[in-house]
Amino acid sequence: MSFFRILISNFKQVKEKVVSPGKNLLYQIQKLGFFSFKTGKRISFIPSLCTKMIKGSMAVEAAIAIPLFLFFLMNILFAFDILRLHGNIMGAMHQAGNKMAFYGYAYRSGFGEEGLLLGEVDSLILSEGYARKKVINMLGEEYLNHTCLASGVSGLHFVRSSVMKEDDRIELVASYKVKPFVNIIGFPDMSMENRYYGRAWTGYDVESRAGGTGGEDPIVYIAETGTVYHVARNCAYLNPSVEAVLAAMASELRNEGGGRYYPCGGCKGNSFQPVVYVTSYGNKMHSSLSCPGLKRTVYTVHLSEVGGKGKCSKCGG
Repeated sequence: MSFFRILISNFKQVKEKVVSPGKNLLYQIQKLGFFSFKTGKRISFIPSLCTKMIKGSMAVEAAIAIPLFLFFLMNILFAFDILRLHGNIMGAMHQAGNKMAFYGYAYRSGFGEEGLLLGEVDSLILSEGYARKKVINMLGEEYLNHTCLASGVSGLHFVRSSVMKEDDRIELVASYKVKPFVNIIGFPDMSMENRYYGRAWTGYDVESRAGGTGGEDPIVYIAETGTVYHVARNCAYLNPSVEAVLAAMASELRNEGGGRYYPCGGCKGNSFQPVVYVTSYGNKMHSSLSCPGLKRTVYTVHLSEVGGKGKCSKCGG
């Protein structure tokens, strides 16, 4: 037994001498990061470098992805804002157009001469200014200036509108541009347009549409101060197309027959008035919409009652 005890004792001494330096060496290397003291396994530099590279690439991806995400989100909101603006403008134009249709009746009936709705009726002919003013008042300048509407209120135009033209039609055309919340170089503002189409509440020529103008004594139309009779109620001479023009340009304009315009003797206005009113087939420039020369009081009579009046060259054939 003593022999085995001595042998085991010598073996332990040899193990301590051999293993201890190895452990100390591993411990020193562990500090340098080459080996793991707990596991005794080799540790490579590559995972640590990869970890740093992954962290860097994630930062780069986030720097690219987040702005793109915000950009697309803003454009989705921009699309909804366009739809809302388009619908609001269309609703305001519908209300303004219906109001203008009512005032068209007053305009044709001559109510403005008696002072009834004079301000509204007089401004009716200024389709661009009247329609634009009504739409802006309904929507509010504050709202229009804080939407996607390019240039705000000043970017809303009605210059292509026409009021009380052929067959008393009222056509409002609102043109404007919209811009995204975040402008990008190379992407211009997008053009948009709203339209309203209606007709003034002036009625229809029922007999003419139903073919009631035939027979031995047909129905015709005469103006109070006219010298001819008309077979069509919507004749241009009975429904003059009035336009507002700059006074400085009136002398250069020509009517449908190629004639010049001369100052009206019945409504001589201020010589400094910037705007005058002319008709397509007339030869006078008027300073007021309430001038009798722009109005037509039309009577429906039988042909046998026209006296010595001749037939209109435009609608009579």
